[in-house]
Amino acid sequence: MNWKKIVIRIGLITVIPATMLSMSACSSKITEEQLAQLQELRRQERSLQDGISEKKSELSKIRDEINLRKTELKDCQSELDLVKQRLSKWPDIWPDYTPNK
Repeated sequence: MNWKKIVIRIGLITVIPATMLSMSACSSKITEEQLAQLQELRRQERSLQDGISEKKSELSKIRDEINLRKTELKDCQSELDLVKQRLSKWPDIWPDYTPNK
């Protein structure tokens, strides 16, 4: 039984370093063309990120403008309602008022 453990340990001691050496020898290196392509893609990414942030800024400004217009519309609507209400009571807008005849 001790021989089995020793043989397994020796096998593992030789297999693990051999596997690590063979895997590290197969690592690929980046070529100049791939490096140039990677730099171009990174430049495009920065450009797109800048475009996204610019559009978000524009969207925020547009939303603020819409909210301002909605507020103006609400004020105009309330004034229109007041005018309609007073117009419906036209001859007697001021009930306490009696004209001099």
